[in-house]
Amino acid sequence: MGALYTSAAFREYARAQVAHADILLTKHAESALSLCRCGRPHPCDDRQHWLQRRAHFGRFLVDEQYSSEVQQPHPPNPTRADLSTPDDLG
Repeated sequence: MGALYTSAAFREYARAQVAHADILLTKHAESALSLCRCGRPHPCDDRQHWLQRRAHFGRFLVDEQYSSEVQQPHPPNPTRADLSTPDDLG
């Protein structure tokens, strides 16, 4: 029989599963010539598996940012001191 988790413990477990899936999805990303990094045609069976697993556990973390295939870092917010932002747009 499986373990019983409290809500906080299950969310921690789900976050760990999503993080693990992210690592393996990186290892099974598309390489050159439509091949996976593992050498099989992209998307390989492993990539499909980890996408499904990530989606499954990501559903329990909907208030967190796990909805994309692989979590991407947020772009920085420009500030007034940021010289790449024109003054009239800031």
